[in-house]
Order: sequence, then C-alpha cells, then structure tokens
Amino acid sequence: MGTDLHSDPTSRSSASLPGVLFLLATLSTLVVIWTTVLPMIDGEAWPRHAGHLRLILTHVTGGLSMIVLGAAALFIGWTRRLFRWHRWVGRAYLILGSMAAILVFVLGAIAPHDPRSLYIATDTLALVWLAVAGMGWRAARNRRFASHREWMMRSYVLSWTFVGCRLATMIDFYPWLGIEGVTAAVWVNWIVPLMVCEVALRWRDGSRLPA
Repeated sequence: MGTDLHSDPTSRSSASLPGVLFLLATLSTLVVIWTTVLPMIDGEAWPRHAGHLRLILTHVTGGLSMIVLGAAALFIGWTRRLFRWHRWVGRAYLILGSMAAILVFVLGAIAPHDPRSLYIATDTLALVWLAVAGMGWRAARNRRFASHREWMMRSYVLSWTFVGCRLATMIDFYPWLGIEGVTAAVWVNWIVPLMVCEVALRWRDGSRLPA
C-alpha cells in the first residue's frame, strides 16, 4: 500500500510532506493523551458521560489509534523501513478510524450537547474522513499507489484534526460568537489543515513550465 518516493517522479513534490505530518503526529499525540486519554483513564471525566461512557471510551480509543497508527503508516511509507508491516498498519488504521468516525454520528444522536450546531461540523468531518479514507483504500486496491499516498495524507490530516476538535472545546477561540464559537472553531480546525495539505500536494502542479 505504498510506493517508492524516489522511483515515482510524481511523488517528489510531496516527498517532504510525510515528514512534516509525522512530526505533527508525534507532538499532537502527546496533546491528545494529556487532554483526553488521561482524564478518561483516571475517571475525572466519567461523571459527565455516565450515560454513554462505553461509547466515549471506544471513540477516544479509536481517535488515539488513528493518530498513532496513521503516524506509523506514514513513517513506514516515507522511510520504507519495516515495509512488510505497512499493509497491516494501514488496515488497522482504517478499521479503528472508521469505528471512531461512525461513533461520532452515534454520540451526536444519543448524547447531544449545546450548541447543537456543533454536530453538523463534527458529523461533516467524520463523513469526509470516511470518504477520503475510502478513496485511499480503493486506490491501494487498484494499485494506484501515488494516488493512494495522497489520499492517505489527506486522511491523516483529517485524523489529526481530532486534536483541533478537542482544542475547540477547551479554548474559546472566538469569544465574540458566544456559545457558537466552538462550532466555528471545529469548522476552521479541520477545513484549514485540509486546505493547507491540498496546497502542499498540488503546489508543483502550478509551477512555471520549462521554456
């Protein structure tokens, strides 16, 4: 489920992007563990989610797995080290990520919190992740490895915005919007990183043609 960056000339424009994403993944994993996983493990946040605690814990586990396994898959595909594990790591990433994404819809339906508009943003993010990850899987199945690599980079950027969504619920980025500020932050925190990723992937497509 990968291709050699050095043998595929179409991949050179994005050769450094996996490295950047891997660095962000390492740092963001620490943020997620500190802000989300530890409070769940020690029970600090359990009372707020008493009616749906198992679903929350499953969702958090899936979200953390997305970041860790996605980083591992990027590292393997980028460096070609331990490449025999790339397919299995990728499959685990897709399965656990899909579980976490589907639970977004379930939790939004059975345990809504104000503002209700928040769930439009998070449900849209989950739907886009499923679509992008599905395209990456399809490309790999059809041995379109350059396309697969780009789709999975997009997918991982969307996985990383799990951190952005957590920050949106912890920090008041837009105080002048009142309670709707968290919804605005979630939209911004996943759309902007995806846009930056797309610009990075397509940057050389708009470069000057040789004379």
